[in-house]
Amino acid sequence: MLEIGRVRTGVSHPVDDVLDHGTVTREQLFDMVWQEPMLRIGERLGVSSSYMARVCTELRVPRPPRGYWAKLEFGKAPERPALPKSRPGDVTEWQPGAVIGKNEREAGCRAKSAVSVDDARSSVPGKTVQRRPREPRLVEKCHPLLVGVKSHFAKTRDSDTGILRPFKRLLVDILSSKEGLDAAMGAADQLFQALTARGHRVTIAPHGGQLRRTEVDLREAPLKGHYVRSAWSPERPTLVYIGEEPIGLTLFEMTEATEMQYVGDSTYVPVSSLSPAQLRRYEQSRYWTTTQERASKRLRLQAYCPAWRVTWVQQWSEAKPGQFASMVPDIVRELEAAGPRLSAQIEAARIKAEEERRKWEEEDRRRREAEAHALQEKRRQEARKDLMAAIAAWDEARVIAEYLAEVERSAQQLDGDERQRLLHRIALAKELVGNDNPLDQLLRWKAPGERGQVVGVGASWHRVRP
Repeated sequence: MLEIGRVRTGVSHPVDDVLDHGTVTREQLFDMVWQEPMLRIGERLGVSSSYMARVCTELRVPRPPRGYWAKLEFGKAPERPALPKSRPGDVTEWQPGAVIGKNEREAGCRAKSAVSVDDARSSVPGKTVQRRPREPRLVEKCHPLLVGVKSHFAKTRDSDTGILRPFKRLLVDILSSKEGLDAAMGAADQLFQALTARGHRVTIAPHGGQLRRTEVDLREAPLKGHYVRSAWSPERPTLVYIGEEPIGLTLFEMTEATEMQYVGDSTYVPVSSLSPAQLRRYEQSRYWTTTQERASKRLRLQAYCPAWRVTWVQQWSEAKPGQFASMVPDIVRELEAAGPRLSAQIEAARIKAEEERRKWEEEDRRRREAEAHALQEKRRQEARKDLMAAIAAWDEARVIAEYLAEVERSAQQLDGDERQRLLHRIALAKELVGNDNPLDQLLRWKAPGERGQVVGVGASWHRVRP
């Protein structure tokens, strides 16, 4: 695919130089889009210019504004900006034609939606801009990951526990009930803002980042051996980068064992919500009570290491609703303290994985060498067997030929019908045994090195099976 649109003219082109390696860095992409229009670059790479624009957005590479190349011809083009420094968790490489994520595009949409109605009105003096009602416009003060996401949580599947299971999966990692959503988002905003104020980036993991999300058990007191339905999970983890090391964050509303009253029509309600009169009504035999896991309105934060080979999980839980704000400073300090330790564990895991990879490669090399040696020995034995069979066949044919020649000489000494009858018998015998030339047998024979290869016999070529 990388060769689509490439023409070798003997003159090195920056796109050709990049394609020779198959991977484009942010720096290389930045140079490319400011040296030539993206339409031409896309043609040489076999992709569209709109796809190239999306790649630049995701890699945070500034691209020339509209009309730049026309202005450049007259020397009026704006100056080329500087390439922004990459942040922890940014995508820094791209392969032509590969699938790209949409973290930066989503962030851009959230930033646009964060413009308040008052700001929009003030941009048009003397006019009032009418807009359709939206959720309360406090979003300009929210962390970018939380801007405009509440409406997506409202579009949800049915849930036995009351915890929302939204259809959209590229969302911040928050699990809560409908009643507790505002509190959960407020708690997440306090945590994200506190981490950001300390210089730590909070974001959604990039596409294809090979980072895992640790599963969560919503129950306040998990019981081993008890089946529980898997909770909703986002498409990618939510991460905070402590230095260069990512730590996964999941904020969820815990569930607790709740006594539920069956009230008919496949409906259960908490016993604690019923009045004395209702309780007396449901004392009849056709109603019953049971215990179910239901949302508790108390939050728990689960932090974990998203690297596959490092198992580290830490949790902070509310004893009563509304405590999370007072827990945030301690959480931030503990996350900052965990960062260096995780960095050392991840490095140790990387070294161990590299050693295991080298060990596997060495074992694979030895296995392939053993298989090749066994195949070589098998071909040698087969070649020797075929050669010995050819020699034995030639020796047998020589004995038969000498026998028939001797008989033919003896027949010449006979007279009349007896000689003719004997010569006829000799002809039948020759026809039966045939006349296989030993030289042809040797030419058809295949040496060990010729088995499994394409070899030529005279003017004909054929493939030799192993």
